[in-house]
Amino acid sequence: MSLFLGTDNMTQVIIYENENGNVSVCIPTGELSVEHVLTRDCPEGAIIIDADALPQGEDDFFDAWRLVDGIVVVDLATAKTLATSRFNETAKITADERSRNTAIGIANDVSDADFIAGLTAKRAAIAAATSTAELRAV
Repeated sequence: MSLFLGTDNMTQVIIYENENGNVSVCIPTGELSVEHVLTRDCPEGAIIIDADALPQGEDDFFDAWRLVDGIVVVDLATAKTLATSRFNETAKITADERSRNTAIGIANDVSDADFIAGLTAKRAAIAAATSTAELRAV
């Protein structure tokens, strides 16, 4: 079961496409039936599914989840955008650290040219990825 769901005793969830085009997941607490929560708290078009039908192990690409014909799938193009953004954030932190090292006279582990080549190669690997597993490997 996905990590964000918490407990394993939750067997059904409610899903729907929200106003941003993303998937929202409503996880009933168990105090009310899932059907009652659906009619009371969720927008029209929301559906009940088994929690196991959600993409397993894909929580890190939750913002790339899309609802297609009642099934939640991971949109690879969006996942690539997310992976690129995360990579760029990490690269900026590393670049800032490298800059501070240079300013105070500490040698960096790799040359600037090798650092930039590594960034370029990893961005290319993200662009060429054909699965979220490949994106995670970058």
